[in-house]
Amino acid sequence: METRRQMLLGGFFVAVLLVLGYYTLFLTDFSLFKERFGFTVYFPEAYGLRQGDAVLVAGIRQGRVKDMSYDPTAEYVRRVTVTMLMDQPVELRDGFSIAITDATLLGGKNIEIDPGPAGGAVVATDATLFGKIERGALGSLGAFIDENGARFEEIVANIDVVVADLKNGKGTFGRLLRDDALADQFGSAVTKVESTFDSASQIAADIKAGKGTLGKLVNDEDLYGKVTEIADRLKEIGDDLSAVTKDVNAGKGTLGRLVKDEALADEVTKAVQQIREITAKINDGQGTLGKLVVDPTLYDDAQAVVAKLKNGEGTIGKLLSNEELYDKLAQVADDLALASDALKTGRGTLGKLIMDDELFEQVSKALATVTRTLEEYREAAPITTFTSVLFSAF
Repeated sequence: METRRQMLLGGFFVAVLLVLGYYTLFLTDFSLFKERFGFTVYFPEAYGLRQGDAVLVAGIRQGRVKDMSYDPTAEYVRRVTVTMLMDQPVELRDGFSIAITDATLLGGKNIEIDPGPAGGAVVATDATLFGKIERGALGSLGAFIDENGARFEEIVANIDVVVADLKNGKGTFGRLLRDDALADQFGSAVTKVESTFDSASQIAADIKAGKGTLGKLVNDEDLYGKVTEIADRLKEIGDDLSAVTKDVNAGKGTLGRLVKDEALADEVTKAVQQIREITAKINDGQGTLGKLVVDPTLYDDAQAVVAKLKNGEGTIGKLLSNEELYDKLAQVADDLALASDALKTGRGTLGKLIMDDELFEQVSKALATVTRTLEEYREAAPITTFTSVLFSAF
């Protein structure tokens, strides 16, 4: 009796463990008294989905797959019918999506529900809903390989050909693998490259130590400051050029007006045209300048005048050629210089008159006295005349 009771208790315990294990592994949202909400979605295929797989709403587990069925007579988009049980009602809005996705890279599937934007119109869950398949990385890779199987076979075949050519010593890499002389040359090239890298390392060390122009530029603060100052000046020059360009574009200044002012441009064009016309007239020998440039007679006359000047003919010729006349002119110039010096130093009557302030004042007073005397005489002249006439009668 005791043994039977223990067996019954052990069997009940094992049954409870099996039920708990089943619901833990497959129906982890198991609850005896929780209310469930179900709705149906149609898919073109199940993509490995199984009963009990999780249903995620915005990434949160809120249900499981209750049942699936396949209808071979239905249209492609509704061949597989999936019924889901949710812990709470799902509010779908316009723009929602329902997709079967990979749970992990190692396997397993989920149904992911994106309820849609908050501002969209509400879609009833009892309406006809369609889902889609979103293949993961491995599924996409498999589909890609399936679609491009012929290309992969061709690539493998080409690789076989390349490997065969390498074994036979064909091509550069084949010769490099098989030809000892080429291998030696390649080794020598590698050695030279190593030497180049060593030289580059030495140059870098010299630069770091401040040797050479580049080293000083990198390490010398004063030189760096000068370079920075030059860069700042170049920037200022660039800013000035930019400002000048803006002024030109705005039509400011002579160059700006020349670029932007249509009237000024027309005037410049007219001036250039007039210069062309004048040049053409000169080339044709018209006018005084044209005759001077083109007429050989005028040139001959000028040559004749120059020849007469050289021969000392005429006044200018004598002035240029006659040394006696030149000496006289030089003497006159010296005399004028002496006279000017005497005037400046106040020598002589005229010099004193110009330079001596006291003499100047005396002369001014004398002139004033003479002027006043002449005025008095002019005023007294009528009376004197009348007196002379009156007394001459007696």
